[in-house]
Amino acid sequence: MSESGILADRGVSGGGPGGSPDVSQGTAFAVPAGGTGGPGAEYGVYLGRLRTRVQESLRYPLAARRRGLSGTVNLEIVIRPDGAISGVAVTDSSSHAVLDDAAVEAIRRLAPEPFPPDVQPRALRVRLPVVFALE
Repeated sequence: MSESGILADRGVSGGGPGGSPDVSQGTAFAVPAGGTGGPGAEYGVYLGRLRTRVQESLRYPLAARRRGLSGTVNLEIVIRPDGAISGVAVTDSSSHAVLDDAAVEAIRRLAPEPFPPDVQPRALRVRLPVVFALE
């Protein structure tokens, strides 16, 4: 599935201000979806940067922390050749609308990011799991 732009590098923890973990309030992770190399592997650096940007945008909702909610939201993100996000959808819910909505909103807040000059711009469909975990 790397041809469809699945993220292939290691997960990033965080969720607090400045991207640092705030375990007293829970963490939100944008984690890799699997796959290493193969068709589409040249997009790995670009997609790694996308995951970092998502991680920086994620916020663990206060209402979810107060209610002790956690879960994984699987998203499908559509990226246009100009680097703009043209769509985001929940493909597998966390079973908590507040977490699903927070993950979708993190994607919608992202500004466009052009592809690097050494990568052919094209539309990508990316699957990204977002984990909300209380600690």
